[in-house]
Amino acid sequence: MSATYRGPLRAEPIAIELHNTVYAAAGQVLDGLAEPASAEAFIRALGAHLPRDLPPGRPPPAEQLVELRANVRAALHAGVDYSPQSPRILKALSATAGRAPASVGIAGGSDGEVKLTTHYHGAHRSDIVLAAFAADAIELLTGPLRDNVHACGAPGCVLLYLKRHPRQRWCSNNCGNRTRQARHYRRTHS
Repeated sequence: MSATYRGPLRAEPIAIELHNTVYAAAGQVLDGLAEPASAEAFIRALGAHLPRDLPPGRPPPAEQLVELRANVRAALHAGVDYSPQSPRILKALSATAGRAPASVGIAGGSDGEVKLTTHYHGAHRSDIVLAAFAADAIELLTGPLRDNVHACGAPGCVLLYLKRHPRQRWCSNNCGNRTRQARHYRRTHS
């Protein structure tokens, strides 16, 4: 039986999902990629959000995913805090994104339908997956959504989220509810 990923998945851009593999539960910070089986389960769980037309092969090794996560976390946090970006981190993200150059094509079927195809020019499955995470982080840091990446405002939460409406302050309803309950408790029990 294959392992399942136990960390949070919140339908965020994949770079934020990678960032959020370090999460808090019951007051403890946990690493969702600590075990190779969990790292593979994380990649499987994101399958529909990863590039199409992936060649067969192994997912990225957990060590490479953890190394990329460290770079993604550093870059996204600098972006959230409006801090200067580390040139070393930016270079590493660019290099990882370049591991799987892609080009689109079009193919026709016997039924007359055409479909979009993606060519990865001989890149391995693991390189394509790593490149997708790095490219998504680069897009978040440089694209129109860069000011919408936020840290959750709930005490003890370490997750990032993409702000989807102006009043959103938490990564999930659970964090918002916990924060409101704590605020209510402090008001009524002081």
